Amino acid sequence: MSLSVKNIGKSPEFRSVFTNFSWLLVIKVAGYVFPLITIPYLAKVLGAEGLGKIAVAASVNVWILTICNWGFMYSATRDLSRCRTDEKHVSSIFSNVLSCRLTLMMICFVVLLLLIAFIPSFREEKLLFIFTFLSIPGHILFPEWFFQAMEEMKYATLFNFFIKLFFTIAVFIFIQEKEDYILQPLLLSLGFILTGIVSHLYIIKRWNVKFQWIPLKRTFQGIKAGVDVFLSVFMHNLYDSFSQIILGYYCGFKHTGVYDAGTKFYDICTQFFSLLSMAFFPVLSRKIDVHKYYLTVALVLASLVSFFLFLFAPTIIHWFYTEEFSGAISVLRILSLSLPFAIMINIYGTNYLLIIGQEKKMRSIIVWVSLLGFVLSFPLVIYYQAIGVAVLLLLVRFVMAIALYVASKKIPKSETLND
Repeated sequence: MSLSVKNIGKSPEFRSVFTNFSWLLVIKVAGYVFPLITIPYLAKVLGAEGLGKIAVAASVNVWILTICNWGFMYSATRDLSRCRTDEKHVSSIFSNVLSCRLTLMMICFVVLLLLIAFIPSFREEKLLFIFTFLSIPGHILFPEWFFQAMEEMKYATLFNFFIKLFFTIAVFIFIQEKEDYILQPLLLSLGFILTGIVSHLYIIKRWNVKFQWIPLKRTFQGIKAGVDVFLSVFMHNLYDSFSQIILGYYCGFKHTGVYDAGTKFYDICTQFFSLLSMAFFPVLSRKIDVHKYYLTVALVLASLVSFFLFLFAPTIIHWFYTEEFSGAISVLRILSLSLPFAIMINIYGTNYLLIIGQEKKMRSIIVWVSLLGFVLSFPLVIYYQAIGVAVLLLLVRFVMAIALYVASKKIPKSETLND
């Protein structure tokens, strides 16, 4: 059945996607703007050492947050979007996810305390690590996945905006000298906790959500059920961020800087398509037939952006960087070729196989291809430096995209969950 542009524009699915995409875009813009305001000030007041301590604690926190999220951004959004009019099921899913994330948080906190006890550098800055960790309960109390499933991203956007506004103002008021570096994560955490409490109270009132006590056995069952999605999200680090670590270790910071310059604008483009994927996800979870329109929109836009980046890579790099970064032109061009394949991974992976209940198949493909990327990263990076990292990402994304495409085409239509 064909669908005209006019009819697409009138369809409730399109309006829902467009509205949520717009609010998600506002969140991302705020995420770029507010740090630009505070980073120069913090760099001047705290210096390199203070910012370095904050960065180490934040890096540990990223791993903790990844574990606590456990892929619920996808799995819980998918499940909730299908029964969002049923208050009983909404309360059940909400309570189960909250219970799982709180359990994972407590496990991570015990591990963090062990790291503080046995690692001298952690022990010396124990308050810094604990204050940074306090943002985790704030993240858990602020269930962005819930707003996404309910397709009410404007509320998540407003709450997110006030987090960043509160933190930005507080930085200029309370951080006045180098010794105040420990206040940076504390202020950020307090902002998340405050917003999390407000968003929780709003969810309870707006959707009549009632918290249900979840037995520990059921909590661990929920965690076990989310392993496939968690690994699918986690495994990308094996070839992506790991290859950049190898680049810095074997080739030096200059090569890392060139590679980083080449990825800046590519990353901005992938963020745009990530927002598009997130906006479509709840709609696809309820109506998989919309997938063909999402596929067309995403691939056409990805091809156009890829062509633009490849063609104007020299101009972009020369405008924003010095001659020292000329090697970034090749990096950006190679990465631009990988963009359509990166988008295909979302199209046939999280936005199709995951939605129709084939997360094990998706997990298997992502794990094996990521392991292949891990093995290839050593020779490619050591011998070809920044170009090697870019080529690695192109190869891995090509293989992964094709594998997910083939897997999706082998799934009988009768096996889709929301057909």
